[in-house]
Amino acid sequence: MTGRLPDPAPAAAVENAPATDGLHVVILSWHGREDTLRCVRSVLADGLAPAQVLVVDNGSGDGLGDALRELAPEVRFRQTGANLGFTGGMNHGIRACLAEGARHVCVLNNDTEVTPGMFAALVRHAAPGTAVSPEVRYLDEPETVWFGGGAVEADRGWPRHLTPAELARDDAAEPGRVLRESATLAGCCVLAPAATWRQVGLFDPAYFLLFEDADWSARARALGVRLVVARDAVLLHAVSASFTGPSHLLSSYYYARNAMRYTRTRVTRRPAPRLRFVRDQLARPALRRVRSGAVRDGALEALFTAAGLVADAVRLYGPAPAAVLRSARWAARPRPAPAPADHPHPAADDGTRT
Repeated sequence: MTGRLPDPAPAAAVENAPATDGLHVVILSWHGREDTLRCVRSVLADGLAPAQVLVVDNGSGDGLGDALRELAPEVRFRQTGANLGFTGGMNHGIRACLAEGARHVCVLNNDTEVTPGMFAALVRHAAPGTAVSPEVRYLDEPETVWFGGGAVEADRGWPRHLTPAELARDDAAEPGRVLRESATLAGCCVLAPAATWRQVGLFDPAYFLLFEDADWSARARALGVRLVVARDAVLLHAVSASFTGPSHLLSSYYYARNAMRYTRTRVTRRPAPRLRFVRDQLARPALRRVRSGAVRDGALEALFTAAGLVADAVRLYGPAPAAVLRSARWAARPRPAPAPADHPHPAADDGTRT
């Protein structure tokens, strides 16, 4: 389902090599040239050699390859030629890194910035049979944790981030602990030994976007892989920076569809948890938008959510159908501003005004 990974390539052992030697980082870009360049700069500033960085672009056509060559010619660049989603783009990069003999592979969102020492800490904690994420904080609020660990609620069928209260209780219970066990990792940054990637496999392309990290985490745990968050490694994340315009509506489609698939295949086949998820995570947010006065936004969110639920019901996975993509582009078009009250609409102008 997730594709065969290349066999390990022979590599000579290097004594006294830096902790990050043998680490390859995959950064995926889709119409995110400036974000990607900032991300690459932060990766290089953390001590990685340009040749350890692989940027994969999903057919953006925004001149990213030329900009990377100007920034650091040895940074590797691959163009997929089409939007393969998070799963397809990252899988493309992971395969390439493993084929080249990487000892560790890290997938990294392009809307993130690495803080000093992050990669060395992650590699240090990525023992055999372990996958690790950093503590992820908001880019515009560096003291606030966005992801410090995850849980999976079987009664509601959904993975979630630990709340600030849960993180505080965990810190109080073991204040000196560096590694926090986690039921799921954040796909914006996951680092694991090459053997672990081969054992678990790639991201499931059926998801395309969203919930692919929760699915990968569930498969990893089922195989006995330990999932941890390293509290001494910090990543800054511009959360959902790519979900604007049509992407905002498409995210409602993918979120609904993929949540149903994830819950059914990785949590439980009982319908009750999925119904609770639909009520709590899909229906109520759209209803709140409508009640707050954003009637059009709430209605569109509900419409694309319903389309996602239908897609799961008929087992339509991978990229959204062309009709859904066209609808998202149409719905996201800027609406014309209303004509001022003291001026007639152009269509009603009788030609007498000067």
